[in-house]
Amino acid sequence: MRVFLDAPLLIYLNASRTPEVRRAYEEFYEDLLSRDRVFSDALVLDEVIHVSRRKYNVPYDVSLEFIESIVLPFVGILPIGIEEFERASEVMRSRRIRPSDALHLGAMATNGIAVIVSEDEEFDGMEGVRRIWLGGG
Repeated sequence: MRVFLDAPLLIYLNASRTPEVRRAYEEFYEDLLSRDRVFSDALVLDEVIHVSRRKYNVPYDVSLEFIESIVLPFVGILPIGIEEFERASEVMRSRRIRPSDALHLGAMATNGIAVIVSEDEEFDGMEGVRRIWLGGG
């Protein structure tokens, strides 16, 4: 199955310092990679770097190394262009959703991906999209 990976899982993997907490996220990520074709986009990478720094005080170089070694070798990065923007615009006109999340949905739609890995409940109820997260979905 093709899935889109949103930022929360990657942020927790990058910023978790407690081994017990981190292990649950590692197992979930490893399971995804072993059974699915996983994709994301550059906006997710931006959010991982930004939120890791702002909320968890993770230095940029640590986040960049994390992305280069733990994300990029295993996750395909989808482009965001005019078609993705147009689809995002349609979503934003009909739903209250952050622009970056609408762009993720646009990237998913243009690439035939219907499943998003995210803890963000705003994806629930989106037509043609199923959200999965730790412990279910």
